[in-house]
Amino acid sequence: MRFILILSFIFYALSTISAEDLLELSCLTDEQCIQFEGGKCLDSRCICTARGGDSEERVDCQPKDEKRNNIVGGPCPCTLPHAECDVQLQQCFCAAEHLPSDDRRRCLPLKVPLNGSCEMARQCQTMDTFADCQMKRCLCQENFVPYEGNCLAILDLNCSNNAMCETVDASICLPQTAKCACPKDLVANENRSACIPGVDYATSCTNSAQCQVQLGAGSTCDNNNRCSCSPTHYAKRDETLNSTVCELRVPYGAYCRRTADCQQMSDGEDKVLNSRMECKWGECQCRAEFQVVNNEYCVVKDAATANQLSLFLPILSIWPIYSWI
Repeated sequence: MRFILILSFIFYALSTISAEDLLELSCLTDEQCIQFEGGKCLDSRCICTARGGDSEERVDCQPKDEKRNNIVGGPCPCTLPHAECDVQLQQCFCAAEHLPSDDRRRCLPLKVPLNGSCEMARQCQTMDTFADCQMKRCLCQENFVPYEGNCLAILDLNCSNNAMCETVDASICLPQTAKCACPKDLVANENRSACIPGVDYATSCTNSAQCQVQLGAGSTCDNNNRCSCSPTHYAKRDETLNSTVCELRVPYGAYCRRTADCQQMSDGEDKVLNSRMECKWGECQCRAEFQVVNNEYCVVKDAATANQLSLFLPILSIWPIYSWI
């Protein structure tokens, strides 16, 4: 009985100790506090402030997570080629005109020309909407051919000179195929018999290429024959240029540089819910008041709990039956 009382007292004592009580926080200089996130020395004791900007909000001191030191989004100093230190956040990010590889251990060139080495479609499509990364090379998509560094839509029309193509708004007769091709800002119609111009967001279309001329590779001609953005993209309006483009979404778990990068689409609506995620260590994560569901959506914690409980309801409903067996 006495042993149980002693154990109970020990557990009670441990439960009243905060995380900071277990850390060595005494100091003389700021350098002695660098092992903590946002740490600095004040009145001979390490104190910690919230990360980002010049925030003075006091938080519990936590040891730095050194596991991320050699990946994009990890703490400075930066050892990766083409990575740079964000002095304000003290984190490593890919430099301008670069993006992280899938494993975030390399910074790749953002723009890769035709026939250049690539790892993802985005590298090619930043240079040409109708290019794709195939066999580690930027190549033109199907029904497009390379011509003077661009992917041009090819028509199903034979030719021997440019004049033969002008009647269908195709000004180029490609010598390597002896087929008519559309100029750079035009694409082929549905049966590839003539060249047609690109169209804007939410306007009538006959094929996805027609939308992609103006909206980018992330657009599509939907079932209603209207230009819209694919599920992995969202419509971003530029009021200065008076135009809309389909911007790549940065969902939960994806690479980010700032919180504004993180995008979550409202379920069933073409609406962005920016406020549910934050960029932390180069990755979009749910804010403190939200919880991830299905490794994709950030929902209010109470709602997440209710969703998880709903998975057990069928089991609970048959429990009384088995409890009598």
